Amino acid sequence: MRLTLAVPDLLTLDRDTRAAVPALGSLAHYAGPPVVRRGALDVLLVPDSAAADRVAIAPLAALGAGLDPGASYVLRADPVSLVAGRSDVVLAARIDDLDADESGALMATIDAHFGRDGLAFRAARPDAWFVLVDHTPDLSTTPLSLVRDAIYPWLPAGTDSPRWRRWLSEMQMLLHDHPANVAREARGRAPVTGIWISEGGRIGEMEQRPATAMFATSGAAGDVARGLARLHGNAVDAPPENFAALPAHGSAAVVLDPASIANASLLQANWLGPVVAALEQGALASLSLLADGRGVAAAWHPERPNALRRMMAKLAPRPFVPPLTDEDDA
Repeated sequence: MRLTLAVPDLLTLDRDTRAAVPALGSLAHYAGPPVVRRGALDVLLVPDSAAADRVAIAPLAALGAGLDPGASYVLRADPVSLVAGRSDVVLAARIDDLDADESGALMATIDAHFGRDGLAFRAARPDAWFVLVDHTPDLSTTPLSLVRDAIYPWLPAGTDSPRWRRWLSEMQMLLHDHPANVAREARGRAPVTGIWISEGGRIGEMEQRPATAMFATSGAAGDVARGLARLHGNAVDAPPENFAALPAHGSAAVVLDPASIANASLLQANWLGPVVAALEQGALASLSLLADGRGVAAAWHPERPNALRRMMAKLAPRPFVPPLTDEDDA
């Protein structure tokens, strides 16, 4: 069996929580240094993603969220909270708690305004917004996971960027004092004060790949994996309860629920612990562990260890150390 196991937010866990998942140290011991990319682990799920700035993540996410973009060029249109300072605008957070009515009201206002410009805004789910255009813009964008503090260094670049930057400002004005936002603030919730566009492309530009059994968590964390499966005409299921429930043969990719303090023990018991045992016993032909957090994605590719390496991993276990980020370097 060939297995790709993706664990969103794994790199955000604190040291004590990582220590409660000892299989991570074994996997890192057997793999050596990881392959590291800026952004979220979606860029590692997509084949040939070494050129991460050219990976068309948005159309796959749309397809996985239930929106078929057809031949349109698609960009993510993430709802965000922006805070204006004296001389800059700062990203406060992505808004993930919209209900269907709030999302529908905000999206209707934005879509009606920009329809005349050839933009079609669509909400596949309240937490999955996209914008579809017919033409291919000359635009370089920054994934939301990389944006820190003031937004100006991260705004779109390229020959079409002046138009898109103007549109982004118009979106902020449309959202300001929107009735849905007024109601949210009255309930103590953060308003949607801006939209962040990124990771554009077309489904038609994606290269077809051999079939892989795909299992993906619900919600945004599993959208790209579901999109890849649907692109290939394959079924996609929710992850089984544990590693033992996966098919014993062929290839499988599994995107688990985002890692957290609350589920770390289950991650060890149901997945990473059994995966390490299968690798040591030769039951896995290949293994890739994908993880992300704090603006980076990393891939470990451990190989079956010989007896000496297994003994060393047990006698002198190594702590699992996430790769450095730009924040660490600063």
